[in-house]
Amino acid sequence: MKSYSNVPSREDRRTQKTKKSLADAIKELILEKEYDEITIQEIIDRANVGRSTFYTHYESKEQLLVGNINFQETLNNTPDDDENYPLGINISYLFNHTKEHILLYKAMSGNRSIDILGNYFMELCSTKIIDHLNRQPSFKEKNQQMLHYKAEAAAGGIIRMMFKWLSDGATIPSEEMITYSKKILSDFFAEE
Repeated sequence: MKSYSNVPSREDRRTQKTKKSLADAIKELILEKEYDEITIQEIIDRANVGRSTFYTHYESKEQLLVGNINFQETLNNTPDDDENYPLGINISYLFNHTKEHILLYKAMSGNRSIDILGNYFMELCSTKIIDHLNRQPSFKEKNQQMLHYKAEAAAGGIIRMMFKWLSDGATIPSEEMITYSKKILSDFFAEE
């Protein structure tokens, strides 16, 4: 999985402020225009930083886009044995976080940025599912290739459903979507 995370364990305040300015700039620009039309120059102008400063922290605008979503850190810090985190995935955070930023996600809908985020979320979730199941003692003998396919299908289904929910205006309460997603995941891997 390509790493988009560019967050060292400790950053000084200037670095944090610069990264926040860049993150705010790309979010504002996405609300104004198509992601593919946004240039690095527009991002750095909006953030009031230099090009070399941008490239000190990020390799691309894609890395900036996903690198400022705390989902990976939250996902990796979920307990494996908690029923609130089916297969180790924090479904509640996933739905609540995206609903909190619904305008941004709706603005990205229909362009490449939503595909980038969708793929990023799916890779994180499928990796978490695989890691979770492989840690189960009774699971070690299973077909790993099939596990990868099933994990991709499960993660992809949840993420696609979440983006569809957002594009429909998130009219169904997030709690209902969370409950349904947990059921899908537990049913999908019930025989595992």
